[in-house]
Amino acid sequence: MRTLSPYSDTGPLAVLARLSFLVVLTAIVVATLAPGWLVPQLLHSHNLEHFAAFYVATVAALAALPGTPARRIGLAFVMFSLLLQGVQLFREATFQTAMENWVADTGGVLAAIAPVIVERFRQRLRRPAL
Repeated sequence: MRTLSPYSDTGPLAVLARLSFLVVLTAIVVATLAPGWLVPQLLHSHNLEHFAAFYVATVAALAALPGTPARRIGLAFVMFSLLLQGVQLFREATFQTAMENWVADTGGVLAAIAPVIVERFRQRLRRPAL
């Protein structure tokens, strides 16, 4: 019988990463579609909440989808944010508010992906040990 390492595709950490990713995505969709009075303000700034939500979601996606390129994950989240802000435009938001939210969302995505891209760049430039 083969034992699973904690880092295999079916190991506990991989399953936890996928569950976390689904929970975060669900929370973002619910927070977007729920009435404003129902969603508590967790941080002092509304834009900071958007930044943090998409930062956490992107990190969760990077952990849950290790075979997917980071740039593809980033682009998917930027488009997902654009879709959600489009929904908000039809509900109650002004164009200015939707744009500010989208910029904050995109900032969170970029902040999460930047260290991954920089590390990959560093590994490509790493010289072999003598």
